[in-house]
Amino acid sequence: TGKLSKHLAFQARDELMLHDAAVLCLDFSRDGELLASGSQDGTVKVWKLTAGQCLRRFPKAHEEGITCLAFTRDATQIVSASFDGTARLLGLRSGKALREFRGHTSYINDVLFTPDGGRLVTASSDGTVRVWDTKSAECSVVIKPPQQVQTVNAAVCSIALWPPDTEQLVVCTKAPKIYLVTLTGQVTRTFDVGGAGVDFIHCTVSPLGEWLYGATDDRQLQCISSASGTVAQALPIGEKDVIGCVHHPFRNVIATWSMDGLLKLWVP
Repeated sequence: TGKLSKHLAFQARDELMLHDAAVLCLDFSRDGELLASGSQDGTVKVWKLTAGQCLRRFPKAHEEGITCLAFTRDATQIVSASFDGTARLLGLRSGKALREFRGHTSYINDVLFTPDGGRLVTASSDGTVRVWDTKSAECSVVIKPPQQVQTVNAAVCSIALWPPDTEQLVVCTKAPKIYLVTLTGQVTRTFDVGGAGVDFIHCTVSPLGEWLYGATDDRQLQCISSASGTVAQALPIGEKDVIGCVHHPFRNVIATWSMDGLLKLWVP
């Protein structure tokens, strides 16, 4: 219905999970019990969803706003990334920053863990994807996706693990192409579907990898068959710029959100 849920006790009391500054990103733990939120003032909070209770607060986790978050598989740690160009591993038990991943020269736009938790992958506006060892915080691989204009490094807007082979990434740059790239940096496939003068802003993948969904700067959601590499349909997202898109973890539903303040759910 689009209405604010009142199902939980704290919601029925009109209580909210609040930050002191604008919330820029969210992430759920794998079991759905915890929600992490990052705000413009560099604060990270971790909430118990059923109670609306803040379990852990990291004030000034970064000097600048939080751009993205990701829980570890066991939800004992969370990685935060920021406009300051760094990522930090935060311990939920200790309440402290455990490690810092430093090397990007611009904003970090997306972050994820490999399934075994041994590697962290970050994507940045400096035009690179970096693969890090989570224990040593050392960068093992720097991936530079192909650039459309040689003198300009197109921002890497989003990354996702490729479901048929999680040693590969779906890499979305601010360009008309989406790339399939191994974690060692080899481009194995190119989806050249953006069209002349149209760049991708964000990309998400269906749970089994049959479909890629790319949000473009002409405010459309392109539904791309991974088998054929062609666009099956393009859906109009809104009247203002697109911010992002995400696929439900197991249902055939995609969410898009845009600068007109609208969150839309799609069944393609």
